[in-house]
Amino acid sequence: MSARCASWLRTTTTLWPATTRLLICAVGLWAAALAAPGPWALLVTPVLAVTGFACLRGHHHLGVGLIMFACLLTVQTTVLTAARGPEGPETTSGTVVGHGRPGDSGWTRLTLVSATGFVEVLTPSTPADGSAVTMTTESLGDIRISRAEPRATRVPGPLWQWRNELRLGLREDALTSGHRGGRLLPGLVVGDTEPQDARMLDDMRTVSLTHVSAVSGTNVTIVTLGAGLLAGACRAGPRTRVGVGVLTCVSYLFIVGFEPSAIRAAAMAIAVAVVFLRGGGISSLAVISACVCVLLALVPVLATSVGFVLSVVSTAAIMFVIPVVVRTLTVRLSMVPAVLISALAVPLIAQIACTPVLVAIDPRIGVWSVLANAVASPAVLPATVLGFASLACGGIGLLGLPGLSWAAQACAWLGSLFAWWIVAVARVGASLPGASLDWPAPPWGTVIALALLLVLILGVWLLLRWKRWGIPVVVVCVALAALVVVAHRSRPPAADWAVVVCDVGQGSATVLNLGQGHGLVIDTGEEPKPMDECLDSTGIEEIDLFISHFDADHSAGWEGATWSRDVARLWVSPNAVPGREPERIAERSGAELLTTERGQQVQIGSAAIEVLWPIAAPEETGAAGPARTQRPRQESAARNRDSLVLRVELAGLSILLPGDIGEDEQHIVAQSLQPVDVLLAPHHGSSDLSEDFYSAAGARLGAVSVGENRYGHPSSRSLRAFGPVPVLRTDRCGSIAVYPDARYSTARPCR
Repeated sequence: MSARCASWLRTTTTLWPATTRLLICAVGLWAAALAAPGPWALLVTPVLAVTGFACLRGHHHLGVGLIMFACLLTVQTTVLTAARGPEGPETTSGTVVGHGRPGDSGWTRLTLVSATGFVEVLTPSTPADGSAVTMTTESLGDIRISRAEPRATRVPGPLWQWRNELRLGLREDALTSGHRGGRLLPGLVVGDTEPQDARMLDDMRTVSLTHVSAVSGTNVTIVTLGAGLLAGACRAGPRTRVGVGVLTCVSYLFIVGFEPSAIRAAAMAIAVAVVFLRGGGISSLAVISACVCVLLALVPVLATSVGFVLSVVSTAAIMFVIPVVVRTLTVRLSMVPAVLISALAVPLIAQIACTPVLVAIDPRIGVWSVLANAVASPAVLPATVLGFASLACGGIGLLGLPGLSWAAQACAWLGSLFAWWIVAVARVGASLPGASLDWPAPPWGTVIALALLLVLILGVWLLLRWKRWGIPVVVVCVALAALVVVAHRSRPPAADWAVVVCDVGQGSATVLNLGQGHGLVIDTGEEPKPMDECLDSTGIEEIDLFISHFDADHSAGWEGATWSRDVARLWVSPNAVPGREPERIAERSGAELLTTERGQQVQIGSAAIEVLWPIAAPEETGAAGPARTQRPRQESAARNRDSLVLRVELAGLSILLPGDIGEDEQHIVAQSLQPVDVLLAPHHGSSDLSEDFYSAAGARLGAVSVGENRYGHPSSRSLRAFGPVPVLRTDRCGSIAVYPDARYSTARPCR
């Protein structure tokens, strides 16, 4: 077997030396970008180049490969070193060529073009694309961070202003449709995702349609291939078709923005265009490898991007696997229309190929993902084409040609109808049973998915060759996948649950059962989906919401608490309010906004709540009541010391919820603290604690709401402070349900 493999390898490298060189270079550059060796790698590249020149006479292909790899590695190392910059503060200047969607904390990831290449900077504000900015930045891993707002040194030029007006015009035209499709269309066409709400994004993620919620390789490929095919219809030759397609792709990329995700989507689209528009005579593997080499040399941060891995995997599946499978099935199943075979095979193969990567970033699988993609995919093409037509009409209209604004509006309105269909499919698919099933976390979850993928490939290969053994192999693969899902499923709380500490990752969210579908929610975690899933598992339909403070890991997931639920009141601390965030949440959720402070007693249903902290600022003292207008706070998240601390009595069970207060605040609260049955660790188990606080609580059960983090939470000191009682962690046990007699159950076996 080894001799046969060696013979095949020699034959392959002899027949396709250029393809082999490019493939090895792509793998080497990817490994180098992941390793990020630093500037010292520039000492190695001359050695590789000299070795390559020495090998040219006796081993020509090896020599050329070494020289090419040395050149690309030099570019990659230089770009990566320049992008990272020094560890300490430095002045970073450049032109803004793209930006991400601002997060809940208000921070935005900017893409700058500077004298040293592309630079990614995390900033607290978003200057207009095309602006020249300067700021003081510090190193933050592979990117830079600016604590202060960027200072604009030059406004966008006429071309950038035209581009910004074009994007804004498409958004306005699409939103006039009045339905959710109008919110999706700008994201699908130009990557403008700001109109999309958290519920829409979560639905798309659940059924694996996130590649439609923003510009992806599919959209760029449609535009690129469309331009090339149009040139072909005008009797253009292969090279002209490719040139027109590439030029259109670059122009489209300018409209979308030069974020890394858009750049890799454009590169994969160009790879597909080169292969299909040229019409043969070129290796698909060589084209993909060349694109990967160029991308990793110029934008090495893509090496750590999951989206880049998915783009490469899906593009490879489209080029190599799908044509063979579709061709074989069309011949074998001659009674089935070829269009139907393609519509089912393309999303199925792409989804299966990407599954090992997807479960590595989110350990869940969906039963309806393939069907949702098959049903929604036919609408992607017309939505993209109509959106692009609206862009073209609007762009020409901005240049002064009259009469095209109505055409842009009409195209956007029609495109929004097709986008509405995609949103509707995602909503229905995400609401079906089995839409999101638990899968083992990486690395074992990824290994299991890869193993099952190999078994499935074997079964499909046998079936395509009319081998009867293919059927039992596929059946065994499906059965094993079902067994993994069943064995790893989360257990919901029993009917008599009193408190659930939700597993929301590195954050905090707790639900108390008030009976008859009414619940009390204290904090919501950072992401809406875990909050929504936790409430779904409890059957809560109406809530009162307390937000201890407005750090993102306690408040940013509030929308998940409102999905298909009513929010009666929103309770907040009078001291920990940054800006208008509480007013915004209350307005969007329809809740009555109230403040509460130390010493107040609140009765909500069967729950008796005692507020132990904070002490209100002098100008904000008073009884609990409608929230007053708050003075502006510092721009960063509210201080942990202003967190609400609640002691709740419910169904004979007492629980203490201390938010993120630190040692000083804990010491003050401990002086008058009555013992409780359950204690939630302050600040996710931080070492900033007072042992007196834990001792005064005297809890029979400890819980730590924590996820993967770089802060060392929970610290060993905090775990010891609980004393000789059971301490459960959400990162190891999942959601924790507590019952009236302090019994408990967990969503999964504790690791």
